[in-house]
Amino acid sequence: MIVALALLAVVAGAALQRITGLGFALVSAPFLVLLLGPFDGVVVANAGGTLSSLLLLVRLRDLIDWQRFRFLTAGALVGTIPGAWVALNVADRVLDIGIGLAVLLGMSASFLAARLGTMSGRAPMLAFGGASGFMNVTAGVGGPALSVYGVASRWSQLSFAATLQPVFLVMGLVSLAVKGIGAPEAFAALGWSIWLGVALAVLLGLAVGMVLARRVGPAAARVVVIVMAYAGGAATLLRGLLAGI
Repeated sequence: MIVALALLAVVAGAALQRITGLGFALVSAPFLVLLLGPFDGVVVANAGGTLSSLLLLVRLRDLIDWQRFRFLTAGALVGTIPGAWVALNVADRVLDIGIGLAVLLGMSASFLAARLGTMSGRAPMLAFGGASGFMNVTAGVGGPALSVYGVASRWSQLSFAATLQPVFLVMGLVSLAVKGIGAPEAFAALGWSIWLGVALAVLLGLAVGMVLARRVGPAAARVVVIVMAYAGGAATLLRGLLAGI
């Protein structure tokens, strides 16, 4: 029963990622951690998200903005370095509160920035990519920072969704490599049947998302991205506040 529920969470995450370009970890990780435990749950979320990104990359490759990919990914990889240090030296609840507030304020500020003028240039890409890498290591959610950049830069939803796939693929592979080096036995302990189930759940989720994506236009998908970013920030903030009770 637990495994079935975990795989259902993977299906939901993959479907949402197909529709909006992000959201796999935001949707699936909380349930996977609850069902499988903190380490195994995050590993499965990382693996499922990485596979989803790889498959979507192949399908959406013609829409990818490779210049933005390079700068966002470079920033994300740099951001993982201070993120790893902070994750080891700062209390989880303090991190959650700080990151949650940053996402909520940043998302709100992005609407003002978009009205005043389109954000452009390499510096914002490096900065928001760095914020995404930092948040991915410290809180497990890197998507909201990229959503802020997408809104502030008025990036078209189709190109935004496509370009995030190689970004998430690189970040996912780095995360899995770090976990594999640190605890290689954890991957074997889950068993081949779990990994096969995750792969099939990802394929099913992407198929469901493909059907739904035909009914959801770019404008509606962008609204979902914005709502998800706010939800991710609010959930992270709430987790930090509740941890202090």
